[in-house]
Amino acid sequence: MSQYILPEPSRRAFLTGACALVGLSVGAVLLADDASAAPGIKRLPDGRVQVTVSKVSALAKPGGVVALGNVKGVPTAIVRTQASKYVALDLRCPHAGVTVGQDGADWLCPAHGSVFALDGALELGPATKGLSRVTSRLSNGVLTIG
Repeated sequence: MSQYILPEPSRRAFLTGACALVGLSVGAVLLADDASAAPGIKRLPDGRVQVTVSKVSALAKPGGVVALGNVKGVPTAIVRTQASKYVALDLRCPHAGVTVGQDGADWLCPAHGSVFALDGALELGPATKGLSRVTSRLSNGVLTIG
């Protein structure tokens, strides 16, 4: 019987593999919460998304989050920040453009470790500013994003 000895992976190979796994995890979360699959969420023909907030259980209380997938080509999530206030966030890290993922009560960039509050505010760099907002408007309990 032959024995094969595998070489130790380089630091770059390890980090590349780790980032790929995190990226796949974030992608799976975004796909699982894709706007087209959830009740109360509707994609419009022009690429915008409408959310009937009372029909989305994740938005029932402040701190609730719903990932919408891409809205007009931008990875987007909605966060309920107050009783009747919502913010739509561009989930691309402003440092390197990598899609951030939710990590408890924060957003975490898998590439370089920047941390953002749920409302998008910068908590820890290397990013130098918070997550960008996506245009949104609340009218009669319907939030339109994009």
